Amino acid sequence: MAEKIKLMADYGCYPLWWISANVGDIDPASLPLSQETISRLEKWAEVYDAKLNWDDPASSGFPTNQAKDAFEKEGIRLWKQLQKELAPKYEVLYFSEQLRKVITHPHELEVLHS
Repeated sequence: MAEKIKLMADYGCYPLWWISANVGDIDPASLPLSQETISRLEKWAEVYDAKLNWDDPASSGFPTNQAKDAFEKEGIRLWKQLQKELAPKYEVLYFSEQLRKVITHPHELEVLHS
C-alpha cells in the first residue's frame, strides 16, 4: 500500500506533509525526486512565505488575483509531477488554496475553470 503525502504550502515549512502515523513536513530532498522538482517546490514555498504579513498575519494574502491564480496553477503542476515521480511507493494529494480543501483527483479541480 502506498504511503500518502500531501502537497500543501504553509509558512516556514516544506510544502510536503505526511498523511499517516508520521507527522510533520517532509524535506523534499529525502524523497526520490529530481533536482528540478525539488527546486520548484522550494520556489513555490518561497512564494507562499512571501505573502505573510508579519505585522498582521490575519491580513496576509497574495498581492493580486493573478498571483493567487499563478500559485494555484503551479501547485497543480507540481502535484501532477510529484505523482509521476513518486508512484507507486507514494500517493500524493493536493491542498488547493483556492478551494480550501484536499484534492485527491484532478476532476475535483474542474470547478476552478467554470
